[in-house]
Amino acid sequence: MPVLTNYWFEKTDFRGNTEFLSQPHCAGCWAWINWSDIGSTRSTLVWDRSDAEIIVDLPPIMNAQDVLAAVDAIITSPASRTSDLKAGWIPWRYVPYYGSAPGRHGDLDLLIRVFFNFHVSTPWYCSDADGDISYYVVPYLDGSGHLGAYVDGWSYHYDGGGPFCTGSINDKLNAGVPGGMGTLQMMLDTRLAFFAAFTFSTLYLLPGSADKSGVGNVNVDEHVSLVLLR
Repeated sequence: MPVLTNYWFEKTDFRGNTEFLSQPHCAGCWAWINWSDIGSTRSTLVWDRSDAEIIVDLPPIMNAQDVLAAVDAIITSPASRTSDLKAGWIPWRYVPYYGSAPGRHGDLDLLIRVFFNFHVSTPWYCSDADGDISYYVVPYLDGSGHLGAYVDGWSYHYDGGGPFCTGSINDKLNAGVPGGMGTLQMMLDTRLAFFAAFTFSTLYLLPGSADKSGVGNVNVDEHVSLVLLR
């Protein structure tokens, strides 16, 4: 049964905390959503969804043990991962390295941001540092309808490390984080191989687990699903 889903986003350009409501309906029938209790929202998305959707919930895949082990090898002591991997979407215009090549994607093209939190222990004369490391993934269908994805870039951000240790922290992150692009690409290629025998007509992203019933809430910056149609 097709489903009409309405998403309301806390921030402009489909970002932040997201309320959603889904209404199943018969094929070819009218469907509507009338729900006023949505709080303060800045953008919205309505999607009439096929009952043939193939939904790939991304965070569980990204938190497989082989992926976590590979990610943990990206950064070395005294830095360590302090969270599970998260996989949300981010419009291209908000990616930190957007300014280096603004025309590479459309401003509101949605990239998948795969990221995790980290902690750096420092000597007594510096404050410890906490931040996140992010990789940005572009999923696509090639000319034959096969599913592909590539790692577009990386970034990191942290607070702390002062007054004397930010230079050494940056050196360690700059030495390890860029190489993580190849590690993540290898993990992606391994999983994409499961789809190699199939072709698809449509690919899109939806918030959270792409629920098809009821009301819910999710932070779309941290959790999205990949959706495919044959």
